[in-house]
Amino acid sequence: TVALQRVVDGLCAVSSQDGLTGLANRRSFWNALEREIERSARTGDAFGLLLIDIDHFKQVNDAHGHLTGDVVLRAVAKVIESNFRPMDTVARIGGEEFAVILPNSPLIYSRQVAERVLARIARERIMVSPDLQLSVTVSIGVACPNAWTAREAEVLVEAADHNLYQAKRQGRNRVCWEPQPSTALTSTERALLLGLAD
Repeated sequence: TVALQRVVDGLCAVSSQDGLTGLANRRSFWNALEREIERSARTGDAFGLLLIDIDHFKQVNDAHGHLTGDVVLRAVAKVIESNFRPMDTVARIGGEEFAVILPNSPLIYSRQVAERVLARIARERIMVSPDLQLSVTVSIGVACPNAWTAREAEVLVEAADHNLYQAKRQGRNRVCWEPQPSTALTSTERALLLGLAD
């Protein structure tokens, strides 16, 4: 039965993990995001979603080959994973695209963490071989659901993806996010509500 349990554990790992990086895979990510949306809706806690994409990754593959590309992917995955809490979900969801779910994280915290990861990856020297050392940058899109946004997985991923696209469009190696609507009233709005306007 111990051998059977090992086989079952192995199959579970294969179905939930990305084979190259060891991070959660795309399916695991979507399951975790649905769970976090449900939890957040129930508790009212904020949470963040980051989409992280390696800049100019195709150039790495074209110039140095896919094996070098794999080394770069593993190195970037390791840096990303090392910068998050055990409670966060770090996943590889596409070729050179990663996603992170940050429970109990308002937008300001999610942005700060994204900026830190961005800087750490840019500083990283990836040793491919004794005579080849590479460095890469990433672009990051941040999204946080709030009272004004639909709490649906697809909508949230679309928002983060839109912000990721903006980061790419603005020159890469940067973090973009949507500013959250302000709940502060202007003096005119306050006066209207209190019936003090002329």
